[in-house]
Amino acid sequence: MERVRIGVVGAGFMGGLHARVVAESGLGHLAAVADPDAARGSELAERYGATAYPSHEAMLAGERLAAVIVATPEPLHRDAVVAAAGHGAAVLVEKPIAASLADADAMIAACDAAGVPLMVGYILRFEPAYARIKQAAEAGTLGRILTGYARRNAPIGEGRRLAGRTTVVNYLAVHDLDQLLWSIRSAPVRVSARAVRGKIHEEFGVADFTWITVEFADGGLGVVESGWALSEGWAGWSTPAAWGGFGDVELNLIGTDGVASLDFTPMNLYGVDDREGWRLPDTRHWPVINGRIVGALKNEVDHFLDCVATGRPPLVDGREGRRSLELGLAADRSIAEGQPVDLPLG
Repeated sequence: MERVRIGVVGAGFMGGLHARVVAESGLGHLAAVADPDAARGSELAERYGATAYPSHEAMLAGERLAAVIVATPEPLHRDAVVAAAGHGAAVLVEKPIAASLADADAMIAACDAAGVPLMVGYILRFEPAYARIKQAAEAGTLGRILTGYARRNAPIGEGRRLAGRTTVVNYLAVHDLDQLLWSIRSAPVRVSARAVRGKIHEEFGVADFTWITVEFADGGLGVVESGWALSEGWAGWSTPAAWGGFGDVELNLIGTDGVASLDFTPMNLYGVDDREGWRLPDTRHWPVINGRIVGALKNEVDHFLDCVATGRPPLVDGREGRRSLELGLAADRSIAEGQPVDLPLG
């Protein structure tokens, strides 16, 4: 199979991870990196033998690319995705798909018109434990899903790293909203949400923790707890590189005929060192094993590259990404207005 020529838009944290996975993959060839920060873009491109560009427009004009990975802040997704589709490139865009439903609709329409796939990077769909729960729900093993509960709380360093550039709903809760939609196929009809404000709100003006309740048409109920203000003593997600760890993470589905549950919080693998204290190493999302990134992110990127090469539809297409975005936007609106929000959004 011929290796797919890939360009990455955005040389930040996630863009760097995507670039590395592509560079290490036998399916893809990292041809270009675009970032307005010349130093950051050049450093990432040089690390993997790619060409650096100051913008996605310059990259698309200068390269013949089969696919583009967009890993920028969500307000910038629309322009990059529409431009890539206009050049005939398949697109993998980081979650959430966009900053607004109008942007998401424009991205979906552009990719449909160009006849190229649009995939949204919901990494948990490529994590084996989450996929097994989805399989149990889809097979009917659990019966009708009555309730779903998800928790995703990150150390306060994550909230400070994002520094108010997005909300905890868009950054964390949207993962689990997508999981509920994936496993509970009934249509969501109402969202209620509340925010808890502490140190992150004092420093950056965004909520520390949120609780979201989703009502489904069949009477089912989903609850998502998320936050990025766990004590500084909690092991972080991304530092140091060798000991990036997990936050406080759980998913439970209760059906008429069964229960499925996962809990990633227990310290099955941990370390303690004089410099950083307790560490809970990441063995699931993007751990580095034998010098290469493995885990769910590699599964996600490999799936995208396979879709580009074979024409198979992606597991998480633009319309699936739009559904999760709508729930997240409804949650943020409910927090702002202090009342439930009916779906679909008007």
